[in-house]
Amino acid sequence: MVIKRIGSSSTDTVPQPLARDEVERVLAQLLTSPLFAKSRRMGSLLRFLVEHDLQFPDIPLTEHAIGLAVFRRDPAIYCTGDDPVVRVQVGRLRRKLASHYITQGRQDPVRLSVPAGCYRLAYERLGPQASGTRHPVLQIQPFTCITQDGDDFTRGLCEELSCRLFESFEQAQNGANHVLMRVPRSGMKATQLIRGGRGNYSLEGSVRVESARVRATLRLIDVAQGRIRWSEQFDRNRPYGIATQEDLAESICRSLAGYFARGGRDDA
Repeated sequence: MVIKRIGSSSTDTVPQPLARDEVERVLAQLLTSPLFAKSRRMGSLLRFLVEHDLQFPDIPLTEHAIGLAVFRRDPAIYCTGDDPVVRVQVGRLRRKLASHYITQGRQDPVRLSVPAGCYRLAYERLGPQASGTRHPVLQIQPFTCITQDGDDFTRGLCEELSCRLFESFEQAQNGANHVLMRVPRSGMKATQLIRGGRGNYSLEGSVRVESARVRATLRLIDVAQGRIRWSEQFDRNRPYGIATQEDLAESICRSLAGYFARGGRDDA
């Protein structure tokens, strides 16, 4: 069996082979998956490749051997040059495996494949981060201006904050502050985030604008539980404009970053 490893640590340079029971478990999961359950020929081919690899790991498989064992060709007349059944079916197997791992099996920690140009199995074991890390997802809802004037300022503040949060969260590829950002599609409500698999948190806000004072009130909603996880008011005693938008956005971003750096806990 050809061994590959996808790891997050630079020290994971020597892959560990799969134990027999783990290989058999991976095979069983594949054979009961939708792409293989209704295809007996594909299932038989995959099972043969796995079992041969377990029993004879140092003996390479040939096209001729597969044709005899899996496709029941007559050894007296079977010629791989005239009968491409093995090449065709192994090609189909490669495509089915690839399709499985981008759909039903996208979270599988171990992935089987048949590299091009051979009939020997390979696997990829996903590293700890790739298979287990789940980052929070934050969707910013359009802010509401609750005074007669200030709609443009409110929209601008929302845009400025989106940029600051993206720089702070999305581009922090590692650590607690890596939060995925989502922009709401037209008509998408916050409660649709979890049902659609799109996120964990919804950031909502309202803005009051007076001639020499601005107040922004924000709250972070845990969509799955319907709870307010974080809420804060931000006041600025200055006329509203771009400089005030930037100042408010920076303060809001810093406060949210602190919340997520604590692992999403309410305590400081």
